[in-house]
Amino acid sequence: MKTEFAIWLVSYLIRRGPDTQENIINEWSKYINEDVEIHRNTFGNYRKKAEELFGTEISYSPVTKEYYIEDKELIVHNAMYKWLLQSVSASNVISRRSRLKDRIMLETTSGGEEFIEPITEAMEKGLCIKMVYQAFWDEPKERTIEPYYIKLFKRRWYLIGKRRDIEEFRIYCFDRIKSVTVSDIKFKFKKEQNAETLFYDYYGIIQFPVEKERVIIKVGCEQGMYIKTLPLHHSQKLIQQDDDYMTFELYLKPCYDFVQELLSCGSELEVISPQSLRKEVNRYVVEMCEIYNPEENG
Repeated sequence: MKTEFAIWLVSYLIRRGPDTQENIINEWSKYINEDVEIHRNTFGNYRKKAEELFGTEISYSPVTKEYYIEDKELIVHNAMYKWLLQSVSASNVISRRSRLKDRIMLETTSGGEEFIEPITEAMEKGLCIKMVYQAFWDEPKERTIEPYYIKLFKRRWYLIGKRRDIEEFRIYCFDRIKSVTVSDIKFKFKKEQNAETLFYDYYGIIQFPVEKERVIIKVGCEQGMYIKTLPLHHSQKLIQQDDDYMTFELYLKPCYDFVQELLSCGSELEVISPQSLRKEVNRYVVEMCEIYNPEENG
């Protein structure tokens, strides 16, 4: 309950704003649908747990007797904290509505969550991991990896780490990891490039050394609303809209994952520029036409 309450407390204070301990406990009771009493010392321990989880300070005003979070933006704009709040909030509600198990449909990941614990332990302690990894079309191989980052993308967990033998970064999918052991080999995490900047100019997980470009896409309004409310990239801007189409501008490196996402929109989306990306998408379209209309292209 300590961790659950701590996460809920941060979510509540961000959403509601400053509030007294009495009101907070009353709202928690409503949330879990159970009358509870939380004594002052216990509340203080829960508050401290919340501060540790989110790296923030929950302040107290002796004048108003309210608790509040001063730097809410630091939590709201941090991807990991935001994901944690959203995921735990949803899972807590669903767990209390177990009778609806046949009416709530969710997507699961491809697996590998059991490796999050040892990998994050190694990351925190600055230790390498011994990992047995089996890439597609290959035999399992043991690698010594400096674990730098973890990324979740399209229902798959990925580890971004440096191979000790070749001193190069590689991306490993969790569902292809066979085993992980925390070693006693130390490494120094270099902060020149954090997780956010590493993927700042990309969509997805695959990175190629291509130039960053201004991308213009035109989308039918129905599909465009989905893209507007769930942007493809943080740089996305709506630059034009009429009754039929929405035009977006993005600044990024258009690699494989981004191209595949554009193709998933089918005929609802047109790449306006750059020409290189337009030609690449057209190449995929031509190849698909050859598959589905072999006689016409024969």
